[in-house]
Amino acid sequence: MSTSSKPLTTTTSKATSSTASTKKTTTTTPSKATSSSTSTKVATTSSSSSSTSTSTVRGSSVSSSSQATSTTSSAASPVATSGNSTSFGVTPPLGKAGVAGGQSLPWTASSLGWYYDWSPNPDNPYRGNIQAVPALWGLGRVNHDNDVARFQAFQQLKPGSSAYVIGYNEPDWEGEGSSGVISPQDGAKAWDQYIAPHGVAGSILISPSLAKQKDEDWMQPFLNAVQRKPDAINVHIFQNSIEGVKGVVEHYAKYALPMWITEFACINYQVQPTQYCDQNQTNTLINQAVSLFQSDPRIAAFAISDAYNGPYSALTPNHDGTKLSETGETYLAAVKATKTSNKK
Repeated sequence: MSTSSKPLTTTTSKATSSTASTKKTTTTTPSKATSSSTSTKVATTSSSSSSTSTSTVRGSSVSSSSQATSTTSSAASPVATSGNSTSFGVTPPLGKAGVAGGQSLPWTASSLGWYYDWSPNPDNPYRGNIQAVPALWGLGRVNHDNDVARFQAFQQLKPGSSAYVIGYNEPDWEGEGSSGVISPQDGAKAWDQYIAPHGVAGSILISPSLAKQKDEDWMQPFLNAVQRKPDAINVHIFQNSIEGVKGVVEHYAKYALPMWITEFACINYQVQPTQYCDQNQTNTLINQAVSLFQSDPRIAAFAISDAYNGPYSALTPNHDGTKLSETGETYLAAVKATKTSNKK
């Protein structure tokens, strides 16, 4: 199935797809297909059932991506060498809660603090006054998630023009929906060349995210090699229980930097076959996770993922952007409830 490019300045998509997609390289997708406006991460080739099987497990230490070769005490504020917590603040001014993908913003933006859409130029017209955070997807991998265009566009950003900048998307994973495997050493060199100047100019820098969650072994070598340290650690959480969520949070807490959870969803990619959540499971995890994220001072920001992560992951029905889905309504209500509680 062919893909179609969307403008970098308006897309809410992780990949340039016109169909439903999963977060790993597969040949099937669940039967709930999405529309051409979907907030997808990658394109897949067919639609058949509610479970997906592949030869590797996304987010697991047994993944073959760990063998690929690249071509190129928790604190509430950054350590001194990290930079700019006094400039903008590690938490966005309007609050921790955000969304990854922009289709829900007409209904959610007034209750959020930030959003991003995996592009260098997020400019959703419905975002209001919340932070629009640019991201460097990868380092220009050819024929991979529009990476070349994204890389070129990121290099045009004026350092310091955004309060926050997000690093590579899952450089420990070789499949679509990620930046493709980038070694920690190559990632550190490119970070210091392309992202560090934004920090020098005053932006808060969010580290690369990782697909393998608590099984990752990428972040520490990256932090050891990079000259300009990130101000916050980027975390992706794809678990189907609050215990799993907590396990990922505790893993990343060891890096002793504030955490930005730039994607979370109710799904478990670390087992074979992938475990998808039903609507009740999704609602329960959203409420539990939002409460945890809002109350944990180590977490500076968080965003639910509006990419395809199972049949009940979309924040608008089938990613059609017409209204909030039950999942979208649940997330919005959870954010409102925890913001109100925190003010008491």
